[in-house]
Amino acid sequence: MNLTKIEWCDYTLNPIVGCPHNCVYCYARNQAKRQKQRCSLCYQFVPHPHLERLKDLSPRQKPARIFMDSMYDWNGHGVEEEWLMRIIDRMRECPQHTFQILSKRPKGYERFAFPSNVWIGTSIATTADSHRVSDLGNLENRNLKFVSVEPLHEHIDFCFSKKDVNWLIIGAETGHRKAKILSPSEWVTSILENARDERIPIFLKGNLHWPETIGEFPEASRK
Repeated sequence: MNLTKIEWCDYTLNPIVGCPHNCVYCYARNQAKRQKQRCSLCYQFVPHPHLERLKDLSPRQKPARIFMDSMYDWNGHGVEEEWLMRIIDRMRECPQHTFQILSKRPKGYERFAFPSNVWIGTSIATTADSHRVSDLGNLENRNLKFVSVEPLHEHIDFCFSKKDVNWLIIGAETGHRKAKILSPSEWVTSILENARDERIPIFLKGNLHWPETIGEFPEASRK
């Protein structure tokens, strides 16, 4: 389990590594390449398990927010359900923690009965991705649902609704990609105003360089 610079969580833990999406802005793939001497599959970034990392979790630990898949997609192709069930069992054994998971394929969450301390989320970057928000909202899972709009790559022509989303995160693209897309304030303002109208808690990441700090968490957030 690793301390992280991701502002909306305390730690990251990746019992699985690898993702098939091939996003051009992916930071995780570059991080995984650093493991070339330790794990060739990490270097290749194909989904594979490191379930031994679940030993980092204990029911005796102080409560924390733990992002469980910064290096893979929970519902990504190649991620085996058996691995995920092992992770869910361990999360259930540590009810003091809040576990946050993300997927670009949120419909896949419906396969699982998550404990209540798991927040399920999806990520979008453009308006074309917004169907994922509706897919998330339509799930019967009673877990807290959140959307990470990161990296924000255009004006999002979509209205977020409190009935579908319990929390919104907005962040800019990181890294030094040659075609890196910046996020003008107008794109952020549009989502911020939508969130205020719907009374959705919103978290703006520091890389947006917003003039005021907005770091809200949903009411179910654990200290």
